[in-house]
Amino acid sequence: MNLCILNSSDMLQSLSRKDRRAQHILEVLKKKAGDRFRAGSTDGLVGWASLESITDERIVLRFIAEHPAPPLRPVRVMLGTVRPIQAARIVKELTTLGVSNIAFFPTELGEKSYTQSNFYVQKEYYMHAQDGAEQAGNPRLPEIDLVWSLKKALEQVEHIEASEFTAPLQQADGLQSVDGTLSPRTTKIVCHPDCAATPLSHMSLSGTPVILAIGTERGWTEHELEQFLQSGFALCALGDRILKTETAAAVAVSVVLARLGYF
Repeated sequence: MNLCILNSSDMLQSLSRKDRRAQHILEVLKKKAGDRFRAGSTDGLVGWASLESITDERIVLRFIAEHPAPPLRPVRVMLGTVRPIQAARIVKELTTLGVSNIAFFPTELGEKSYTQSNFYVQKEYYMHAQDGAEQAGNPRLPEIDLVWSLKKALEQVEHIEASEFTAPLQQADGLQSVDGTLSPRTTKIVCHPDCAATPLSHMSLSGTPVILAIGTERGWTEHELEQFLQSGFALCALGDRILKTETAAAVAVSVVLARLGYF
């Protein structure tokens, strides 16, 4: 834990000693009353927390905010639903990398029963996102949701593009002219193990946000790929080796972040 993330920016906060953060503070960091350590709040502030008091049941922390945390990266990820244990690792890693949004949705070749697990239904993914944020030292969490079909997920993308088009700041410098009309500068890419596809490292990133679509272990069907292409996604490959979904997600986001100048 490189940053203790608190639930709010309230100055005084009490944690049960059963809380994993309290256990880490006392048992791993070995902090005592009066000690302080790096902390942040879920509303995006970073600073310090001092351990004010310790009882048999609780610890009391005083949070001192210093400045806002850096914003999340302009990268959004669309993911086919995978096994919860695998999805947990993906959420943690992508949060560590700083993506702004993760949207899960069932695919034609994926296992439909995964969507009924507590990971998705009870939104347990936010617990793993917090692990990733603690690792990264930035308390900002991505928006995460479960969408019930590829069609709905693509409709969300259309909504994002519409928002980009109408946002006042985008009106000034975030639009490009195509055939005399204005269109949002959003880059949409679907990853697929096709040796004929352009490698992601060679793709043109025409603008942000960059939206990456990554399938399940069994990949996309031709019908799904056609839906992506009709929605303006460009097809890309991640080399000549077939990767697991969690590997593909981390690699694809890392390549895009490097292309955007974050690495």
